[in-house]
Amino acid sequence: MARYYDRIYWSKDYDGEVAFLVALFRRYGVAGRRLLEIGCGTGNHTRAFVARGFQVTALDLSEDVLRIARRKVRHGARFVQGDMRDLDAKIEGRYDVVVCLFSTISYNLTRSDLKKTLRGFYDHVKDDGMVVFDTHFTKKGFLDGYRGEDIFDDGKIIGARLSTSKRRGDVGEISFTYLIKDGRKVITLRNDVHRLGLFVPEEFLETMRDVGFEKTEVYSDWTFRKGSNTAPFKDSVFVGRGIARGMR
Repeated sequence: MARYYDRIYWSKDYDGEVAFLVALFRRYGVAGRRLLEIGCGTGNHTRAFVARGFQVTALDLSEDVLRIARRKVRHGARFVQGDMRDLDAKIEGRYDVVVCLFSTISYNLTRSDLKKTLRGFYDHVKDDGMVVFDTHFTKKGFLDGYRGEDIFDDGKIIGARLSTSKRRGDVGEISFTYLIKDGRKVITLRNDVHRLGLFVPEEFLETMRDVGFEKTEVYSDWTFRKGSNTAPFKDSVFVGRGIARGMR
């Protein structure tokens, strides 16, 4: 599905999210431009960061999406294949900012995996830097039994996506079925299943403090309103600052 990823998510406001994040960095006094992006996908956030003068190291688990990202962003970014739960295997040094966007953090299914991931973020951010991640999948906001339909059509490729959601304990499963007409080809893909860990906002904040962040904040849906937003289809944006080495 990497070939169709950008068409499926055509309505996502990547530039608007990055504009908010740059304002957030400025508000917290982060002036450096070295940025580590976890779960970069096809590079849409990456491209927006590079356009604003950041030097980006971008990591994703899928080599298929990374091939697209490398074609899309040829300068100002380095792309690395790797797992966010084991950053030390692929990433060296510390960055001014570490970001993990588009609910990628929710692919951590357990509190243990979440802690491994956040510890990796902590270990690779500078003492005066910051970590930011977002999600709209929470225990309260996940819609068990939800069914959705989406259409995408750019004049060349037209497709339909059907989705169903099922909650299994503290894991949310979203199953996608696609029907895509690409020229003369008709592609059907069934049972594209995404499994997402469901946490309450307090669990994210507690885990951030457990790995060493002294200051944590959460903002509502890409605005400067404080507090999590657990309404369906809304995002909570988490911030970790005040790095205190040796606290663990």
